Parts: sequence; structure tokens; C-alpha cells
Amino acid sequence: DQPPSSRSGIPGTPLCKHESMASVSAFIIIGSPHQNDNGIGPRLVAELWEGDRAVWALRSFDESVVPRNAHPEAPELIFDSFVDMIGDLYPGPHDDPASPQNVSMVVTMLEGSTLFRQVDRFKELRSFDVHLAPVAWSRTWSAWNNEWVEST
Repeated sequence: DQPPSSRSGIPGTPLCKHESMASVSAFIIIGSPHQNDNGIGPRLVAELWEGDRAVWALRSFDESVVPRNAHPEAPELIFDSFVDMIGDLYPGPHDDPASPQNVSMVVTMLEGSTLFRQVDRFKELRSFDVHLAPVAWSRTWSAWNNEWVEST
């Protein structure tokens, strides 16, 4: 795919950012794991934009990787689309625990993200460190109800 549009002036910002109904529902920080700890040296962020249609946008923190988009063909293919998108950056087996890739991921999904339906699929990435960071509490403004909504 071509690099995402940057109409907003933010390099790598996908075109869908400017559509009123699209928003990011999940983030995956990708980087180098600490050899003896649970830390991560962030290198990339994958954003799952959802609205009329899902789009993955991948950007690097240091501009070492050309931004790219992936367009899942159906909601049930969102995880596969993510794996395909990072496949050329991290070639090799993704499911072989005997072949560690020296890659760590921190996955955060907001309530309502389609990726929730496929969260167990991250267990397939047995060559990567994977940390699932659930949202323990949130507060959002409801324009429908004109009030704050909290969830745990």
C-alpha cells in the first residue's frame, strides 16, 4: 500500500482520521524487549481505525519505517491483516517458540474494538513477547446522553 495521507500535517496520519465516524479502537506498540525484564523499547505503533471500514495504520516513532496501511477485507480478518502488515518487517515464523524474534508487543483495545473478538489469536504469535493491556477503567463523554459515562 501507499503511505497514508498526511493532510493533518502529522506524518503517517491515515486519511480516515478526517472522516467524522472513524476513530482508533486499538493500539499495538511494537519494539525491542528488555532482555531480563518486561520493558519495551518502542519502535512502531499500529493503530486500528474503525468506522465504515477498518484500516490498520503502521508508523514508526523515529521514521525508520515507511508508514503503511492495511485494509482488512472483513471484520474477522483484522488480526490476519495486522500479521500480514508486519510480516515483511519481521520475517520468519511467528508461531515457533523455538525461534524468538526479539520483538515485544503491547496491545491495548478500547471498549467496542472489533479486535476484542480475536484477542485469543495473539497467542499464535509464539515467537514474540506479547502483553495484553486491558482497560481497567474508563470515563467518556456521551454526546447522546450529555453526561459522563464510566465503565470498569
